[in-house]
Amino acid sequence: MGRRNKTKQATAQVVPVESVDAGRMGGGWLLVHGLPLITPGIGCAIFAILIMLAHAKWGGDAVWTPLLSILFLAVGGLITFFGHMSAGPRMLLRILMVVTGSLATGALVLGLVVGMGAIWPAYTLCSLIVWVLWVIWRGTKYAGATPATEGAGNPLMEAIKQARVQFAAPTVDERGVVRAKVETLPGGTMENARALMPMISAESRAVPGSTNLAVDLDEDGRGVIEIATRDNLKHGVDWPGLAGLKLGALPTEPFAIGEYQTGPCQVQIVGDITKDRRAPDIKHLKLGGVTGSGKSTGARTFLGSQMAMRRLNIIGLDLSKGLQTFSPFVNGLTWTITNEEEARQFLHRLKNVVIKGRSDHLTGEDLMRWSPASSLNLLQIWVEESKEFRKLQSLYADVVADARSAGVFFVSSTQHWNFRHASTDTRSNHGAAIMFGVEKYDEAEQILPKDALEALGKNLQYWGSNRPGYCYATGLGIPMNRWGSMLRIYEPTTEQLAEVVRVGAAYRDPMDPVTAELFGELFTNRTRYPLNGSESLQGAAPASRASVTLTGSTPGHSAPQGAAPASVRRSGAAAGDEEQEMAEMAEQETAEDREAMRQALRDSRRYHLGEDARPGDLADVDAEEVLSGVIVPAEGEEDDDEQAPRPSPEEAQRIWDEALDGWYREGRTHLRTADLVELLDTVRRDRRFLYRQRDRWESKGCITPRPDADGWDLIASPMETAGR
Repeated sequence: MGRRNKTKQATAQVVPVESVDAGRMGGGWLLVHGLPLITPGIGCAIFAILIMLAHAKWGGDAVWTPLLSILFLAVGGLITFFGHMSAGPRMLLRILMVVTGSLATGALVLGLVVGMGAIWPAYTLCSLIVWVLWVIWRGTKYAGATPATEGAGNPLMEAIKQARVQFAAPTVDERGVVRAKVETLPGGTMENARALMPMISAESRAVPGSTNLAVDLDEDGRGVIEIATRDNLKHGVDWPGLAGLKLGALPTEPFAIGEYQTGPCQVQIVGDITKDRRAPDIKHLKLGGVTGSGKSTGARTFLGSQMAMRRLNIIGLDLSKGLQTFSPFVNGLTWTITNEEEARQFLHRLKNVVIKGRSDHLTGEDLMRWSPASSLNLLQIWVEESKEFRKLQSLYADVVADARSAGVFFVSSTQHWNFRHASTDTRSNHGAAIMFGVEKYDEAEQILPKDALEALGKNLQYWGSNRPGYCYATGLGIPMNRWGSMLRIYEPTTEQLAEVVRVGAAYRDPMDPVTAELFGELFTNRTRYPLNGSESLQGAAPASRASVTLTGSTPGHSAPQGAAPASVRRSGAAAGDEEQEMAEMAEQETAEDREAMRQALRDSRRYHLGEDARPGDLADVDAEEVLSGVIVPAEGEEDDDEQAPRPSPEEAQRIWDEALDGWYREGRTHLRTADLVELLDTVRRDRRFLYRQRDRWESKGCITPRPDADGWDLIASPMETAGR
């Protein structure tokens, strides 16, 4: 085959550099390497002539002679020092520079003062010494005097010698991967060895990005270098599907998501502290890369590998692409959210109720973190295109920061992880990363941790969307010495994903009762999707359970094909055409009633104000506006409010709690100030009571202010929170 396949013939021994052939001794060699050998003699003769000219012009002068002597000494000393420093670790060259500089400076100053006639014997001897040293150095470097195994004449071997490292015991496996041990010599470091990686990769004609130096994690100064001389991933890597999965595995068990040039890449969400008390804890995962780099394929591979796991509940959120990524898994995910309003409710509920409740439950089980010994399932929340959460950035950062302690694992995927898409706190709280193709270092720096960037060094590759599926992976139980290795994500087919979802149904566990209760009605009335086109639904609730109606779909996004409409969500089968028509008619009648009320208010104001009415008095009429003032009953009418007893503070609080609970059970997702003002009449209180109840509900996590609109998001029922 080609040049790369010749590496397969290598054996486990150091191959010496070839000796100098006889052809090198021709005229070309003498011109290039022989002529410089007489250069020192020619230079010494020319320098002697310059000394005589200097003495003839300035020698014996009372002013110029001492001034020039001092100048020559200073310049000669600086040149000598610079030559010594530029020689680096090469001892012979250092000696040559110091001796040559010192003798030349001394001869120049003495010749200026006394002339060449007085110093020519000493000058001749010094010139011979410099000449001999120059010939020795030139011969050592270029004439083959140094043994061939030390790399004479080979730039790569010279660089290795200067780095003070050595490579030994190279071997080649059946995949065309060359491995060699790396050890530092006195004065060398592994950083020096890592700096050689680009040169070694080019010299060995390796696959771009496949050269990796894996340092020994137990002993400094040792490591193993891997060089892939054949691209085993060039044509993609098929996902093994069910054949490569352990059915009924726990989330603590590793699974493969792709392959390095050297073999599979195994990842692990969380370690099992029941078997190893030092097992790694959850580290949230961030995925990044430009469009077309393979993030969606990576997401499907990751999720597909989890469809047959026990003790794991996966919730998917995608406000940008709907079900484009999650469509193969809608029957395998515990909950899928594509509506912005529902996502907002979910995050508020997660922050204010679920995380605290799960943490308290783990504390009650004497567990500092999640493990299979807990009665809770591990909760994984996969957020696709998390840049859509910019409006909820502060809330999102708080949730991610607190989730680990409650056994909640976040996976956040977006193209760019700059400050426009995610805050610094959110980035730092994602301890694991999978970086697909990027185009510049700044983008890689925002995705990969510092340790991975240091391990890659100058070997970091930028390929954008030109090599889809290739990526770097860190965290997730991957050894640190593999963070600098490039891998390629598996490529599953739609049929494979459908099969693993179908077969995995026998192993997947439903949401644990504690977490389901913490999510409350929001989880009970989640969107359901038909299973295999039948009437049975994944995780379906009883058919008699009431549905929840949300306030429409996300603006600017159409409902994805096959998804239940966000505005009408049923616990049983989707609403029929007749029910939908009735809902539209009810909405139309409500709009007509509102317009009639507005017109009645206009007529009333015009009637009572008469000719004093102005356009401004009629323009601000709103059917939902709460009109303040005292209503005087007409003659003969009784004021029922004056006859009714005023409820006590405890009764007034209970009435308001029951009203909020009723709205929550009806499926309302937000409140307005006008809604609460109307409740004041039921308890005969002023606005101070409203403010106290609002603060009380906010402290209990029942409502939270809306960042982009007036009012509050309705998160939980006060009756529900009182029971916990």
